[in-house]
Amino acid sequence: TPLLELSMTDLRSREGTWGFQASHFATDAPTDFIDDRFQYSDGGVWLSRFIGKERVDLTANVSRDKIVFYGNANGESLAPDITMNTYERYLRFEAEMAFKSHQRDSTLMNHEVEIGWYQLRDLTGTVENNFDGSFDVGKFVGNERFSLAGSMNLDRLVMGLNNPDTLRTDAAIASLIPTATSYRGPLTVTVGAGLWVDADTQSRNGSGSTFKFYPKVEASIRVLRDVFIPYIRLDGGLEQNWFASIVDENPFYYASPESDMRTTSRSNDLEIGMRGTLTKAIGFKINVSSTKYEDFLYFVNDTLINTTGSRFTEFYDNLKVRSVGGHLSLNLIENLDIRLVGAIYDYDENGQDAAWNLPSTKWSVDLSYSLLDKFYVDASVTYSGIRSSVSQIDPGQNAIRFMQDGDVNYYNIELPSYVDANIGLEYRYNSRTSVWAKCSNLTNSSYRHWVGYPVQGIQALFGGSYSF
Repeated sequence: TPLLELSMTDLRSREGTWGFQASHFATDAPTDFIDDRFQYSDGGVWLSRFIGKERVDLTANVSRDKIVFYGNANGESLAPDITMNTYERYLRFEAEMAFKSHQRDSTLMNHEVEIGWYQLRDLTGTVENNFDGSFDVGKFVGNERFSLAGSMNLDRLVMGLNNPDTLRTDAAIASLIPTATSYRGPLTVTVGAGLWVDADTQSRNGSGSTFKFYPKVEASIRVLRDVFIPYIRLDGGLEQNWFASIVDENPFYYASPESDMRTTSRSNDLEIGMRGTLTKAIGFKINVSSTKYEDFLYFVNDTLINTTGSRFTEFYDNLKVRSVGGHLSLNLIENLDIRLVGAIYDYDENGQDAAWNLPSTKWSVDLSYSLLDKFYVDASVTYSGIRSSVSQIDPGQNAIRFMQDGDVNYYNIELPSYVDANIGLEYRYNSRTSVWAKCSNLTNSSYRHWVGYPVQGIQALFGGSYSF
């Protein structure tokens, strides 16, 4: 498993900075049935300059990501179906430009603007172009700050460039969010509205653009000099599901001509909680929340695409998520930082047999420790509760058939809870030279994020770094 990273930047100055970076990583699939390897390579350049009171940032990146379809939902001891390619390769191109003003006088108008372009290509000839833009302008008038934010995302997906039957899908969302924030001593209150337009025509059967309204309210009060800060927040918005974003969530996804790629609506996103700093060494946050999703994105092992279910397709349904959680930060011992994060979830699945692939609970502990300014230790432990996944494949164990649609059966497959533990040790000989070792999945758990895809067992990486 080779790992290589290289970066270079000029000496910083008041005028700005520039640099580039590149990396490469490759590893075997955790199976003896396939010789293909996961590979990821990327490179990028950036430039940041000040022009008067304006900071201009330019970035460009290109990456190559090879995904191996090594899974078999019929049984992890069985070989996957090789009638289709056992791997997919994605080429990604990105470019972004950002402008941000730096006015010292808060009564003057400050702004931030970002414009980006993203392209994804795969081996089948699929090409996706995504254009994204956002802005935020605001100024203070006395104790109030008035702002206006907006965004637009345009996506064009062309499938089958190598075939005579080319399919093109266009989608777009846009938002305009005015807000007003009042600062009155320890009390801070923000009110506003999210005005969204969903022009994702194809996924809604040609129903045309849809207007969405999401109230936006946030209030907090500082008690005992920030020891306790009770707060309440109500928000919402649209989340566009496009090909590249779906692949990022599930790399074993397969986009077919029947894929909807709908926009997800997040509404009634209510959170009530308290955060604070008890001492310089103890910080905390506790909260309860409730969120409603329309067209929430789910995945299913699909038999129509691949007989072993190694490819996933998507479907959508409404979902309501309620949770209780929080985090605790501790620095009780010098050079030792500990952070605990956890949540318990409850779901209203809207008639589905389960909230597919979502855990009942999730907890994590992160630890970092430095000794003698030479040795640095990082460790993490994550616990994920039991999940249920939907599949068109019957693996024969822990599977319940809950629905039949024509010749296609649907099974509820239980994914057991798991513990993932990792540790890293770095020795810094001086400010330029260091050596390190990292161990992943210390418990050697054969858990899986997706049905049919066990993760790698215990893995150790050794390396070093040098700066010049």
